[in-house]
Amino acid sequence: MAAQPLYEKRLLFGATVCTIVAFVFQLVAICTNNWLVLSVSGDIGANVTGQFLVSARAGLWRVCREVISIEVVENGHLVETKSDECFSHNLFPTEEEMRVGNHRDSQYMGNLDYTRTAIAFTIIAIIVISLGHCFAFYTLRRPRYIIKRLTALLHLMAGGCILVLNEVFSKSTQHEKRPTDLQLAGESQTSYGYSFVFSWMVFVVFIIVGLIFLFTSHKRKAEMADVDDVLAQEDEPMQLGRV
Repeated sequence: MAAQPLYEKRLLFGATVCTIVAFVFQLVAICTNNWLVLSVSGDIGANVTGQFLVSARAGLWRVCREVISIEVVENGHLVETKSDECFSHNLFPTEEEMRVGNHRDSQYMGNLDYTRTAIAFTIIAIIVISLGHCFAFYTLRRPRYIIKRLTALLHLMAGGCILVLNEVFSKSTQHEKRPTDLQLAGESQTSYGYSFVFSWMVFVVFIIVGLIFLFTSHKRKAEMADVDDVLAQEDEPMQLGRV
């Protein structure tokens, strides 16, 4: 029976390594602006009325876009200037900012609520993942069944938070009309970027690892186990104080 505890310990160690890598991927997804990508194809033509939006990348925290400005010089030639600009989401706009920006409509307020919810679950997910790793490290050192179950619960909660985050962001892209004061240079096409894909991959990893911790959290009886079964000794109740 000694091979079984050793196999489970290696399995839990490998699962914990996977969650650490997944956590890094989630941090990359959170910090990058490639959740939603807008690309524009086609010729900009001869329209010189203003600026043209060429591409845009949206993340949880800010939006970056590439803009082409066309100006007519004195000799009648067109001068094309390309620039990149980024701006952060204003999660708590003041009354003055909403009045000036004409953002009192339900469409804008609904999208603002979606953004706030996504960021809130992002923060909750980071906290839950951090707590889950603390218990996972303790499980590798002292493999008690109750700690395994608590670790499994935290990993499954982290997966649930990431699921809500991804679904809220997906709904926000469908809810938002994405009005812009810039003209499009051609036909536009939106797609989800690698940040969104990373987040879904992390969700799958935490669900699988949570189930692994849960299925290996069965309690062992020391009197029925092999003498080399260390996990059975760990699952025995501890007596505190004087006997």
